[in-house]
Amino acid sequence: MKPVALRVLFAGLLVLAALMVMGESPPTGVADQFQPSLDTARKDRGELARDNCRAHGKRVKPLVCFYGRKNSKKRVVLFGDSHALQWGPALIPLAKKRGWSLVTLLRSGCPIANVAAESKCAKWRGKALRRIEKLRPNHIIISTSIGNRYRLKHQGHNLSRKASEGRLKNGMVRTIRRLKKIDSLVQNRTAVTLIRDQIMAPFVPAECLKKNKGKTAKCTFRNKRKFGPGFDWAAAREAGIGPTIDPVKALCGRKWCSPTHGKILKYRDSDHITATYARSLSGWLDQGLGIG
Repeated sequence: MKPVALRVLFAGLLVLAALMVMGESPPTGVADQFQPSLDTARKDRGELARDNCRAHGKRVKPLVCFYGRKNSKKRVVLFGDSHALQWGPALIPLAKKRGWSLVTLLRSGCPIANVAAESKCAKWRGKALRRIEKLRPNHIIISTSIGNRYRLKHQGHNLSRKASEGRLKNGMVRTIRRLKKIDSLVQNRTAVTLIRDQIMAPFVPAECLKKNKGKTAKCTFRNKRKFGPGFDWAAAREAGIGPTIDPVKALCGRKWCSPTHGKILKYRDSDHITATYARSLSGWLDQGLGIG
């Protein structure tokens, strides 16, 4: 090795050693300044995704996963689509802390609202509801996307997302009322809890942050739901369940939503939160649920 190259290498090693002595790490790129990394955010889905706890594709038989104390008399069900799955990382620590048996029944891209849907989705929903009834839970947590994906058909015609809203709300009311009739829940007005859908970002926050060198101010967006309050919230009000938990109170300020909380990245794509951020909300969610 040439003398010049040796001197450069030696100088680099000295800098690295000095940083280690001072308890600091060498500088990292923009992507690695956040948790999860901007490059790995899409994969930060949490335990329920890792454990394959969601049905999809041709499968109509519900996949049932258990967390916490499996044989506990405190049985809490999480029921919904991928927007329910995202709350698993926050709920699993609560199940362990509170001694629940947390049971999950989830299907990606399938509305739990009782509406006409793709046949495999509708079959899964019916089977999942019957399974929940047999479980005789003490509490049910429901959550669903209210985004563009749920556009319905009526008399052979494709409806716009806006035109689908009323039918989705009515279908959600039917689902909630069926859950309320489960004999283990019928005496408890607060036994079914909705976690409302969050604000959908108009872009993928991780990509925006990379493009703007980690400057969060460049990647904020308005605190405004695209389709109004949402069919999930409207159905919960009509069906008379409570409490309703609104994650926007944690995710956003009064007018604006930031893609990060400190160095924690909130969104893994435009409409799902990261497992890392969900875990940070476990205590906040515990207070809202009020399940002993």
